[in-house]
Amino acid sequence: MTTFSKKYEPENFEQEIYKTWENGGYFKPKKTTSNNTFYIPLPPPNVTWVLHLWHALTLTLEDIMIRYHRMIWDETLWLPWTDHAWIATQAKVEKNLLSQKITRQSLWREKFLDEVWKWKDFSHKTITDQVKVIWSSLDWSREKFTLDPDLYKTVTDAFVDLYNKWYIYKWEYMVNYSPALDTVVSDQEVDYKEERGKLYYITYFVSWSDNEIIVATTRPETLLWDEAVAVHPKDKRYKALLKAWKKLILPILNKEIPIIGDEMVEMDFWTWAVKITPAHDPNDFEVWKRHSLSMDNIVIWKDWKMTSKAWIFQGQDFLTARENIVELLKSKWNLLKVEDYNHKVWYCNRSGCKIETIISTQWFVKVEEMTKKVISWYNKKEFEIVPNRFNKIFEDWIFNLRDWCISRQLWWWHRIPRYYHKTTWEMVVSSEDLTKTWEYYQDEDVLDTWFSSALWPFSTLWFDIPSKTWSEDFNKFYPASVLETWHDIIFFWVIRMLLFWYEFTDKTPFKQIYFHWLIKDKHGKKMSKSLWNGIDPLDMVEKYSSDALRLTLSIWNTPWNDLKFDEANVEENKIFLNKIWNASRFVYMSLFEKWDYKLDSIDKIEKRILDNFDDLNFFEKWILSRLSFVSREVNNWMEKLNFSESWILLKEFTKNEFCDYFIEEFKIMSKNSKYSFDIIIYVINHILRLWHPYAPFISEKLWGVLWFEGKLIESNFSRVPFEINKNIEKDKEVIIEIIKWIRNIRAENNVVPSNPIKVELKIKSSKKDLFWNEVLEVISWIVRSEQTQIVSKQSSDKLAYVVTKSWIEIFVDTSNAKDMEWEIERLKLQIDDTKEYIQILDKKLLNESFVRNAPANLVRWEEQKKQEALEKLKKLEEKLSEIS
Repeated sequence: MTTFSKKYEPENFEQEIYKTWENGGYFKPKKTTSNNTFYIPLPPPNVTWVLHLWHALTLTLEDIMIRYHRMIWDETLWLPWTDHAWIATQAKVEKNLLSQKITRQSLWREKFLDEVWKWKDFSHKTITDQVKVIWSSLDWSREKFTLDPDLYKTVTDAFVDLYNKWYIYKWEYMVNYSPALDTVVSDQEVDYKEERGKLYYITYFVSWSDNEIIVATTRPETLLWDEAVAVHPKDKRYKALLKAWKKLILPILNKEIPIIGDEMVEMDFWTWAVKITPAHDPNDFEVWKRHSLSMDNIVIWKDWKMTSKAWIFQGQDFLTARENIVELLKSKWNLLKVEDYNHKVWYCNRSGCKIETIISTQWFVKVEEMTKKVISWYNKKEFEIVPNRFNKIFEDWIFNLRDWCISRQLWWWHRIPRYYHKTTWEMVVSSEDLTKTWEYYQDEDVLDTWFSSALWPFSTLWFDIPSKTWSEDFNKFYPASVLETWHDIIFFWVIRMLLFWYEFTDKTPFKQIYFHWLIKDKHGKKMSKSLWNGIDPLDMVEKYSSDALRLTLSIWNTPWNDLKFDEANVEENKIFLNKIWNASRFVYMSLFEKWDYKLDSIDKIEKRILDNFDDLNFFEKWILSRLSFVSREVNNWMEKLNFSESWILLKEFTKNEFCDYFIEEFKIMSKNSKYSFDIIIYVINHILRLWHPYAPFISEKLWGVLWFEGKLIESNFSRVPFEINKNIEKDKEVIIEIIKWIRNIRAENNVVPSNPIKVELKIKSSKKDLFWNEVLEVISWIVRSEQTQIVSKQSSDKLAYVVTKSWIEIFVDTSNAKDMEWEIERLKLQIDDTKEYIQILDKKLLNESFVRNAPANLVRWEEQKKQEALEKLKKLEEKLSEIS
């Protein structure tokens, strides 16, 4: 006899099962019998990752999809890859070097990159091991890294192809600069924080006039190279100045600058006039483009120091320069006043430093033509967004897409494949590494990380851009079935993939885009390091099991709702898994008690049940009907990607219907049923199949212990051929309601669980046919009744507890089963409560004003309530007297 542990101890088998799966090649695509393929491009974990709950959520949801599609015999691919984590990796290595008092500049580029590769090799194993602990059934034999030679080639090929189509260009533009990282960052890598600052009101005098314009600014240090002052063209206060082409005197420098009309100015905001410094503000930059202003004068450089254009303030940091300029404005009577002011300041969300907006020459992707293709196919519904409320967010991005800045001033990542001849200065864009000839040197900048990520789904399947040839995998799995990801990277990753895939393959990259929810703490707050409310998923796995965490991440989660994560739910799910364990152990032990039972294959058992279905008893037909319903619904919800509805239904069936009712019914009925063992084995087999995508480890373990054929991971998903019998299910609901009512009476009256009660049922004739002897026997067993019988009237006054419904009266005698001391105390408490209630009613009825002024029916109603309370009090006192 194989041992079956009494306790659910996942730490003893989860890792062992994963190794068996991985070493046995169970994660690799298997030849399809459904003529379908299923492929998910995994959002790439960074090599610097430490696993967070939101990563665990992604891995859980995708693994649920993958395991389900494997079990319905789609040829299923889930390909692992890790990303280089450009900024995070470089920053981490720089930090490590600084602890040794070494800077990257002192190492030069090649030696620094050697250090980065060492760090990558070390941290890569950490993240992949974590992903494995968190259960992911990825095909590790196909693992990719974004700097692998074949993926690197795809990136450079893509750049060259777009460059040759005039879709990539280099241009001077206003960008966000992160001084801490020493690189340009995108708008999506910038956070806005509200800070308390100062608002400076500065007087600009009108040239050759006594008039003046007041300008309010938070950055007086940029005043030195204002190119204009803008007012709204329809503002009547300034119409005469605009019409006369008047000039203003720039304070401190005393040079003339124009007054211009631009609708960017809000007529009811601040002083109705805005200073324009194109080199230091993105809004001013747009005004510069519209009005052809000068852009040669940058007063603050990337290091926040004042430049040579800053006159006597050259070399000062901008804060010192601000103080000095303000003092100079005061001395010249140009400073009107200073006020406290709350305003938004830009911060780099990668490094935490303040962002400086600067004019810089960068590489860009022209997106207009590519965007038209995406919009066209989006309107034709070639891909679906789930849930559809994200269509609006998608449209906001795709219809307002600007050219994409793809260059970064880092050392780690794909370098821009542009080369310069060392003697002729010839510029060449090439996918070949021309530095090997020693005649060329390469552009110093690297590509935005999302450039390579946008190519990921087809670069890993191998699609050659120059020749437009592809691999067998590409032909088989492209386009992806589903892209599952966080909705907050809809711009970073999703739209960029759509742009590139339609451009290079003329096909949609994926059929569905599934945006999952955010994880918050149990109070609904966003998890963050600063709030100390983050939870390590590996701690949850160690404490409760991988399966318990998976269930917690997938329950109550639809694509419409955020998840409030509470550790108590993980603990509760471990208790539920223990229930599945105990139910399976019961089946296992029952098989050994039934020494003459031969365990056949599940197909033979299914055929035997089908052939003899008419001979099954009521309870066996009921559980098969419910199993059929649950199996069909779970399949339906899985196809619709609604994992929460599926989870809830499956848990209710397993916990309530199978464990709480059918197992108890089996204990009674099995002695008289020829097919009871077939039924319970068949049902537990399909329960394990249904649970496998959600809880793969416990289901696989129990599958093996119960001697089912092969490995569950490569078995069929649940498909149950039995009829869904609504009449039987309706009749069973009646029986379940009766059992619940009787159980409530036991609980409310503190009946000792092991002590038997007596039950009498007075039933209307239309329902009597349901309650044959076997049903009464099952009810007696479940509610612990020594006698349950059908009566025409109550046979004894001791049957004191009564449940009355439209078609039934239930009389329950607990006189020999109760804890009498507790019952006496309970009755005394009820008597005191009833007396207090009667006093309240008396007070109202003895109030002459109430009786005189209240409606007659209300007075009668209060009198009726008093009479009912008096009758209740009499019965309670009689009952207490009888017990005493």
